[in-house]
Order: sequence, then C-alpha cells, then structure tokens
Amino acid sequence: MRVLGLDPGTRLSGWGFLEAVEGHIQQVRWGCLVGPRRASRPAVLAHLAAALAELLATWQPQVAVVETPFVARFPKASLQLAETRGALLAALGRWGGEVVEYEPARVKAWVVGHGQAAKSQVAWVVQRYFNLPEAPPADAADALALALCHLFAVKALAVPGVGS
Repeated sequence: MRVLGLDPGTRLSGWGFLEAVEGHIQQVRWGCLVGPRRASRPAVLAHLAAALAELLATWQPQVAVVETPFVARFPKASLQLAETRGALLAALGRWGGEVVEYEPARVKAWVVGHGQAAKSQVAWVVQRYFNLPEAPPADAADALALALCHLFAVKALAVPGVGS
C-alpha cells in the first residue's frame, strides 16, 4: 500500500510517502511543499496545489491522508490554514484517488502514545520508527505520522506492542 500524508500549513505543507508491502515498510520519503515568498496568497495556493499534483504523479499513492482542520489561536492563521487545506483538497479532488482525514490528536495517540504530544515528540518517534539518521522537519514528520497512522488503521502494519 502506498500512502501520502499531508500536513497543511499556511505557506509550507509537509508531505510524507510510505510504501508498505506485506506488513513491512519498503519506502520512506518526505519533504515540504513551499509557497513562493512575497507572492500573493492566490499565487501561493496555486503553487502548493500544482506542487501536490506533481507529487501525486511522481509517487502514485493509493490513498492520501490529510490532517483535519483545527482552530488556531489567531483567527487569521485559522483562515489561511483553511485556504491551504482547500487548495490541497481541490488538487486531491482533481487527482481522484481515495482521501482520508485524521484528527491530530488521533495521529499523535497512534504514533506517540498520547494525543497531546508535542511536534518534537512526533518527529523523534518517526525518526526512531523508520531508523532515520536524523529527524525530518516537523511538518514532514507530522505528514509521515499521518501516513503511518493510516497504515496502522487499515492493518497494513502491525501496531507496535499490540498483539505481539
């Protein structure tokens, strides 16, 4: 199963790609979609959507997993985050594949063990789980955690410590 996780941000959105074959991770890739600096908001959103379309064509996931929205502390940030999610969801709609959404607390509970984990804890667990030489950037680590959560949820991977 090939899964693309997406962690939308206002100008930078993390992505993480996992491929699991017969219960084992075969590929781990990650990065960030970055909107151009000093560009208008519509131009940033168009850039993020186009970059996502390229990512989908490159990795050909079977499912995309997106973090559900949450209300940020500042109303303007919440609106910009919603705009980014909308642009990414529109690109996913054009792609036409399966899209699944998970709440941040659920992802953290599956991956870290509790739903209030800090971004640094998620990055640390992702680094250890995939035996990476260094932790991915926080947004990419969150995206990998989303993809990992989905693989656990559909039982494409065994949850560590459960049933073993």
